[in-house]
Amino acid sequence: MRRGLLVCLPALSIVLAGAVSAQTQPSPANKSFMAAMESMHADKQKGMEPNSIRAWEKLMIAQRRGAIDMSETVLKESTDPTIRKMARKGMDEQRKGQKMLREWVSKRGG
Repeated sequence: MRRGLLVCLPALSIVLAGAVSAQTQPSPANKSFMAAMESMHADKQKGMEPNSIRAWEKLMIAQRRGAIDMSETVLKESTDPTIRKMARKGMDEQRKGQKMLREWVSKRGG
């Protein structure tokens, strides 16, 4: 019994190592999510300014862009009708909010 267990342990450790490695490797969707978040955070940094209202407007525009990008990734990756419906709805809402903010900013000379 011990000998059989000793023979199986190295094989089991190889299988487990492969499973852990596969879990730590980002999927194409996760890479896309990370790129969207990095871009969103970079845009947020650009939006920082002394006027808190202007900063908020720019931060929210960047936040909405990130949400749109992530929803686009979900639409590419998922076939689940409920998820796709939520992603489309979210994109529509984010685009409307983004448009409203941009119009507000342009009216105020931003």
